Amino acid sequence: MGLNLVFHIPTYTKENSALPKPMNDNYSYWAPLINYFLPKSNTIEIHCWNEEIESIKELKSLYKQEFAIVKEENLTIFKGSIDSAISNYILYNSLNKSGEFKWFTINLDKGEKTIFYSGHWATEFLINNIMEKDIEVIKQVTPPDTDFHHLIS
Repeated sequence: MGLNLVFHIPTYTKENSALPKPMNDNYSYWAPLINYFLPKSNTIEIHCWNEEIESIKELKSLYKQEFAIVKEENLTIFKGSIDSAISNYILYNSLNKSGEFKWFTINLDKGEKTIFYSGHWATEFLINNIMEKDIEVIKQVTPPDTDFHHLIS
C-alpha cells in the first residue's frame, strides 16, 4: 500500500479564458518537478486539446518518429519513450509565445504505471507511490499556498 499525493498550485484565470495559470504567471516549480520525476520514468504521454494547434504542430514536427499519435474527438495524445530530446523539450520549452503552458496533460510512466501526472496546464498534480522524501522535495519547489492532499492507495 503506497501513498499518493494530489496537489494544486494556486491559480487565477484571465477574463474570457478557461485556462488556469499559476499566480504571478510563475511556473518556476515546473523544471524542478520534471527534473525530479523524469529519472523515475521511461515513457511520456502528452495531451493537447485539438484547438491547441501550435503545440500539436510543434510536437508532430519535432518528435514524429518517436511518438505514437492518437487523435480523439477533442484531444491529440502523444505517447513515446523518454530520451534527452523530449526531456529537454518539456523542461525548457513549456511555455508558448503568450507565456501560457503548452500542454493540457503530461504523464510520466514507468512501464504501465503512471508515476507523475500533471493536468490542467501544470496546475494540478498526482504523484503515485510517493515517499516522504519526495513530498519534502515537492513542498520546497511549489508555491507557499499550494494545496496538498495525501491519499492512501
